[in-house]
Amino acid sequence: MNELNNRRTRFNESSVNVLTLINQLLSKFYIILLAGAICATAVYLVVAFLVTPIYESRVSFYVYNTSSTVPQPGTINSSDLQAAESLATTYSKILSSNSVLDAVVDNVNTGAGKRTLERKDLAEMIEVSVIEDTQLIEVVVSSTDAEFACRIANSFAKVAPVQIVRITKAGGVEVVDRPEVADEQTSPRKVFDTAIGFIIGAILACLILATRAMSDTKIYLPEDVEEIPGLILLGQIPEILQKDTGSATWKLEEGGEILYENKRKKE
Repeated sequence: MNELNNRRTRFNESSVNVLTLINQLLSKFYIILLAGAICATAVYLVVAFLVTPIYESRVSFYVYNTSSTVPQPGTINSSDLQAAESLATTYSKILSSNSVLDAVVDNVNTGAGKRTLERKDLAEMIEVSVIEDTQLIEVVVSSTDAEFACRIANSFAKVAPVQIVRITKAGGVEVVDRPEVADEQTSPRKVFDTAIGFIIGAILACLILATRAMSDTKIYLPEDVEEIPGLILLGQIPEILQKDTGSATWKLEEGGEILYENKRKKE
C-alpha cells in the first residue's frame, strides 16, 4: 500500500513538474519565436547568397526487348513486359557504365560551347534510376548551369539507344520525354530550408530554456520550499515597500504584505 502511494506521489510530482515546465516555456514564448526567426533569417541568407543553385534536366527511356525497334501492333504480351522490366535494371547499369559516359562526354565536347566535360565530372552529375513497376528508365542531370544540364541530357537521349543496342545486341530503348531547360532551381529550396531553420531555432530555444529552468535551484515562492523534502515553511518576511518621507500608516494585506500609505505633512 505504501509503495502504491509512493508511486502515485512520484507520478503526481512528475506531472506537476511537466506542467510547470510547459507553463514556463509558454511564458517565454516570445523568446522561442525570436530564436526561430533569427535562425530562419540566418538560414535564408546562407541559402540565398552563399549556396550555389542547382538545376536539373531529365530524360526518360522506354525499354523494349524485341529485336525490332518498331514492334508490330498486337505483338506485345505480358511476357514481353516482364522481360522488359528485367532489362530495365540491366540497362540502367549500362547507362552508368564508363563506355556510355565516354560516348556522352565525346558528344558534349564535340558540340558547340565553351564548357568541356570529363567522365569523372559527368559521373557525379547524373543519377540513373528505374521507375518502379514500369519499363521506364530516367536519367537526371544536375548542374549549376541549367542550359549545360539540358545539353548533357540531350546527349544521353542521342547516345543511349545506340550504345545499348551495341552492348546488348538485343532489345533497346526509346526516348519518352526529352529534356528541357529548367526555369527553377532544384536546390536549395529557400522556403523549405527557411521553415526548417525556424523549427530548429525554436527547438533549440526550448531546450535551452528547459535546461535553465530544471537546473535553477533558487527559491522564489513559499511553495518552492514546500516542494523540498524535509523542509517546513515556518513563516515569511513581509515585503516592506519604502515610501517617501512623511507620516505613514500601514495595514496588513492578505499574504503577509505590509503596505505603507504616506501622509505628507502640510508645510
